[in-house]
Amino acid sequence: MKLIANADDYGLSEGVNYGIIDAYQNGIVRSTTMMVGMPGETHAVELARVNPGLKIGIHLRLTAGQSLCSGLKTLTNEAGQFNNQTDFYGNENICPEEVEREFRAQIDRFLSLGLKPTHLDSHHHCYGHPAAYTVVQKIAKELAIPLRTVDSKEVSRIGEFSYRFSDEFYGDVSESMLLDIVDREIARQGQNCILEVMCHPAYIDPALYQMSSYCIQRVRETEILNSDSVKRALAERGVELTDYDFVTQLAG
Repeated sequence: MKLIANADDYGLSEGVNYGIIDAYQNGIVRSTTMMVGMPGETHAVELARVNPGLKIGIHLRLTAGQSLCSGLKTLTNEAGQFNNQTDFYGNENICPEEVEREFRAQIDRFLSLGLKPTHLDSHHHCYGHPAAYTVVQKIAKELAIPLRTVDSKEVSRIGEFSYRFSDEFYGDVSESMLLDIVDREIARQGQNCILEVMCHPAYIDPALYQMSSYCIQRVRETEILNSDSVKRALAERGVELTDYDFVTQLAG
């Protein structure tokens, strides 16, 4: 099995950035996705430059922080803040043109930072919204980079490998939870598969504490992702750590 442990929310805050870099340097994370326009953006770029082996995609957002574009009447409030997750998914009147404008602005911002995106995914799976998914599929095709699925039940083929994304490593996390996710995938698909596991390593800082209720769990995730026992258990199962460069090579 090939395992992509992708750390979401890079750029959210300095504490998040430090946790992700720790899980890259000392743990099983090889891939992350970055939120631009958030408090930790500049810090994230600085850390990326001294950790060039960490592969970085774009974590598109429509449910957190300030929009990069103005006048998004179906996506933001009067102050330009994105609506929360509940209001976003409950909104049947989201304008696809506004989604596309904002997504392209975020991608342009990422590229302006001197970074090369390995793939696209999104905060709170926001591009899975019916008004957004066709838009992001078009953009991913233009950029010729992979797009993470939002359906954890969907299995696709990439070359000779099966691929599935899992968002199950979340909440009351443990080493056994992570290994169970891996074991179930091996049982379903055999060793010739790619499993992407979403994770959120971080250390708590004031910015994260103010923005997210998922805090102490992130610290626990960092501990698990860095655990020597997890690394040994994965090696015993024949699991190889990889990133989205491998997916692109297969697809190409």
